[in-house]
Amino acid sequence: MFIRFRSILGVFYIAISLFSFSVTADEKEDKEVEEPATKENVLVIVGDVVGELSLFEESSTASRLGLSSLETPATVETITSDVMRARGYQKLSDAIESLPGVVTGEHPTAPSTFSIRGFTRGQVTVLRDGLWIGPSTMVMRPQNTFNLEKIEVLRGPSSVVNGIGAVAGTVNAITRTAKQTDTNLVETLVSYGEFNSHHLGVNASGKMGEKSWYNVSVSDYGSDGYVDRTDLSSTNLNASGLWHINENLGIKFSVDHLEDDVGSYFGTPLVPISVARDPLTSAVTTERGETLDGATRFNNYNVEDAVAESEQTFWRLDFDWQLADNMRLQNTTYSFDAEREWLNAEGYVYCTQVVGTCTEIGTVQRYYGYFMLDHEQDLIGNRTTLNIDSQFGDMDNRFVIGAETISVDFERARGFRRSAPQVPGDAVDLYDVVPGVYGPRELRGISPTEIDTLAIFAENALQVNDDFNLVAALRYDEMDLDRKNFNASGELEANGFSREYDWTSWRLGAVYNIADKSMIYAQYSDAKDPINSNIFLVNNNQDFDLTSAKQWEVGMKSIWMDGNAETTISYFDIQRDDIFERFSLDSATNVGGRESNGIEISLTMTPSENWRFGANASYTNAEFLGSANFETLAGNTPPNVAEVTANTWLSYNNFAELPLEIGFEWHHVGDRYGDNANTVKLKSYALFDIFAAWKADNYRISFRVDNAFDEEYVPWSDVFYLHQDSPGFIYANQLMLGAPRTYRLSLETNF
Repeated sequence: MFIRFRSILGVFYIAISLFSFSVTADEKEDKEVEEPATKENVLVIVGDVVGELSLFEESSTASRLGLSSLETPATVETITSDVMRARGYQKLSDAIESLPGVVTGEHPTAPSTFSIRGFTRGQVTVLRDGLWIGPSTMVMRPQNTFNLEKIEVLRGPSSVVNGIGAVAGTVNAITRTAKQTDTNLVETLVSYGEFNSHHLGVNASGKMGEKSWYNVSVSDYGSDGYVDRTDLSSTNLNASGLWHINENLGIKFSVDHLEDDVGSYFGTPLVPISVARDPLTSAVTTERGETLDGATRFNNYNVEDAVAESEQTFWRLDFDWQLADNMRLQNTTYSFDAEREWLNAEGYVYCTQVVGTCTEIGTVQRYYGYFMLDHEQDLIGNRTTLNIDSQFGDMDNRFVIGAETISVDFERARGFRRSAPQVPGDAVDLYDVVPGVYGPRELRGISPTEIDTLAIFAENALQVNDDFNLVAALRYDEMDLDRKNFNASGELEANGFSREYDWTSWRLGAVYNIADKSMIYAQYSDAKDPINSNIFLVNNNQDFDLTSAKQWEVGMKSIWMDGNAETTISYFDIQRDDIFERFSLDSATNVGGRESNGIEISLTMTPSENWRFGANASYTNAEFLGSANFETLAGNTPPNVAEVTANTWLSYNNFAELPLEIGFEWHHVGDRYGDNANTVKLKSYALFDIFAAWKADNYRISFRVDNAFDEEYVPWSDVFYLHQDSPGFIYANQLMLGAPRTYRLSLETNF
């Protein structure tokens, strides 16, 4: 097994040995190599930093060469903890949706999913501290920003760096971690807001000994939710310890534990416009003459004993060894264990006629919408990289080679309401909901899936001259997949399968310095993936070959106005063939290909000591492509892709010569379609948020109002909950409404 992998790996390591032997330390005598984890942990009082694009920051998400955003031939965005807290972002999705062209979804079935560059859901990879822990649509959770150091976003196909599923981009949530510092610091957060929402956090960091440091973060979030009986909660603990054995070798141990409940609000039923007491036609319309009823905006149609909980633990051990002035070896060994429990009446259909399970016109039927699900996931992985800095003639060269192994054991048990007799409690009144309870559980089956992946990768950056830099990357993957399906009686079904995949991804780019701190760049990337990154839904009749994604991108990045302004602009074009879309809770269907192109612009500036301003905008043109076997959706716009998005934020410090900061943020998302057939239109919306903050040396008190004008809108659509209401299977026809106007008061301290 993996003969080709071993052969290629051997060739790579022989090349490394020969290459490193030819590179001498005196070639790099004028170069400084950073020792492991040397940055200080310094707190900036919330509000002091707003809107930086972090173009000088290194991004491990975009490259393992230590390149800054300016040096990288791709769109790379970094949102630091200071920016997140200054703008009041409590969840990862709050921060991501402030970026150009990003639309976010918070449906409980796939929390914190994104639309980027015309692609959605599993085609956007989400990493935890740079590591893949599973398909984002199955493992992603709403993440508290308090525990995060920063969020990095790399746009476009990036499987050459980050592996499976990275077609539209990669979102990397990076937690706070132990760092070398001489300062002991404790930070706290206490926040309370509407709907009994609270957010508490404590972070402690500092020195344990002469050569050891620590960081511990704990946060707790809870809310009744803006919809009745939603009851969201999240508790996150991450801790790490760093030990410098000597000046060249560092060891870090980390643990990240999360327990959460994503809530029980699954949507509001679509109803005929003629029936609605308060038709929200400014938020959604359908070709069937439906909309949402504002009179049901805060109703929850789920059962009283709904469950949507998870518990997960992420362990990792890092070694960082400076072998020589020009050579650095790093290794990360990690494990991820998760259990998720699911029991909900999550599908609702407003009955317009007596047919199938609809026994009374005007009621909301839930009979086929009962769904139970249990996940048991165990993952073990290891990544090793070797960085070598050298001279190629008179040119500086940076090179990294690495290997990665991941083994996943994922058991998915699920059940649907099928044979239990229908009872009156399965239907509820549209306006006066009596939730009832889930009732008898029916197990459909259990699907254990094992995935073993091995990969090798290499990157190189050649500084041709002071103004011109060439960057290339190559990755080879092999994956063994074994999928079994057992029925409720434990008998093996015939629709499982086993298969071996192998594929190569690559990227080539160039960066040219047109002026001081102003760069233009271009890149071409080619990626291969299994046909559906959420491989846990694919059965033997969907056992297709690899799918291909290609992108070319050009852009400019600039720092100007004496460093007080930053600008980025990019144009992209992506094509992907043979895409699977999820059409139901338990299956995916081939919908042909997809292409997108567009432009993204970002600007931040500090025009004076007190004023801070930022803005971004995007235009995206995306459509489905036909294939030899599927033409139905060709030419349609994929769901949740907005043609136009825009964001603006402005703040003023020392208002009225007081330690008072005031500001606002405006977030616009254009029209989108809610379904693949383009029969459901989600109307454009704009949210206006305002805040005021009183600041001192070691504390900040802030008051914030989100959605100040109480906009009624639909932020996201899950296609398998729309128009699934044929007479033989009346399952779901609903959408989730966004949060109304809310407020919160926060106190942040450091000492």
